[in-house]
Amino acid sequence: MDLLYPLRLIVRAGRRYQTRRAEAKHLRAYLSDCDRHTAVIPGTPLHMNLGDSAICLAQKAFLESCGYTVKEITWEQIHTHRKLLRKIIPQETLIAQLGGGNMGNQWMDEERLHRTLTLDYLHHPTVIFPQTVYFTPDEEGARERAVSASVYGRHSALTLVTREANSFEVVREMCPEVNVLLTPDVVLSATAETFGAKPQVRHGILLCMRSDLERVTTDEMQSALEQMLAQTGETVRKTDMYAETAVTPENRAVLVRAKMEEFAAARLVVTDRLHGMIFATLTGTPCVVFTNSNYKISGTYEWIRYLPYVRFADRPDHAEAMLSELLAMEGCSYDRTALEEPFEKLKDHLRQIAER
Repeated sequence: MDLLYPLRLIVRAGRRYQTRRAEAKHLRAYLSDCDRHTAVIPGTPLHMNLGDSAICLAQKAFLESCGYTVKEITWEQIHTHRKLLRKIIPQETLIAQLGGGNMGNQWMDEERLHRTLTLDYLHHPTVIFPQTVYFTPDEEGARERAVSASVYGRHSALTLVTREANSFEVVREMCPEVNVLLTPDVVLSATAETFGAKPQVRHGILLCMRSDLERVTTDEMQSALEQMLAQTGETVRKTDMYAETAVTPENRAVLVRAKMEEFAAARLVVTDRLHGMIFATLTGTPCVVFTNSNYKISGTYEWIRYLPYVRFADRPDHAEAMLSELLAMEGCSYDRTALEEPFEKLKDHLRQIAER
């Protein structure tokens, strides 16, 4: 019998208590100067998906361009210090919930976080940055959609920004009382330079395919795709959108930059990941993109289909005719002029919130 076990439990509990006290003291000081020109981004990601980290960085830059001082609170801090944060963030401070592709019932942890933040800051000006909103067409999807509608409909000053026409229509029908905007994914408001990514010597094909519940490409389809790419004579390298180490607020920018430069070093990107397509777009890398299980890729592609170096294919075997033309392209660059109007509308709205 381990007689010291109870003592070790007490010591561990004491250390956790001291850590929480230190964190609370830090948060009080960090948020002490919040006012109506401050935007708090709550629930910033510590997981390893670099697409979400890119959204966080782009959203921060976007808010700063509107004159806000930006404070971020991580997912863990929200859950550990929820009551404290509700108490110390002034009601005039903007709550800028993170954009992405996680509203709806496919990613319930994230949807619950959006609901929690909406209810916790019911009278704060709140903007949910460009999101995909997708509820599955089944009983579960209908049930969760009703819950979400009741939550978001209660907020007195909520703007929900959607990033595709489908999501816009879902929100407008689900929550007619909520102010809804339509804007591209916030990362498209940035450039490679925003992330510090530099041009690279290009070689080979970069294959970036997903393996989660949004995947629609079968193993057989992917195998056929890999054989097709090998027949081009180019070296094919595989990657994904995940960091190889834990992501923190301190290293997030470095990790996103490195991933973006990996895309910049390819002659061609082949992907079914939304931010695989967007990283290729920002770095001027020719790209073939396939769909996923919802409409976020096809809907986002509609914003950038004017770019000749980014092509959408319904299926991997439909990409074959595109490969030689895309591999022949050189000197491509991201021209975001066509996207300035929707982003400017969002900026105007954010500036108006600060001046109320």
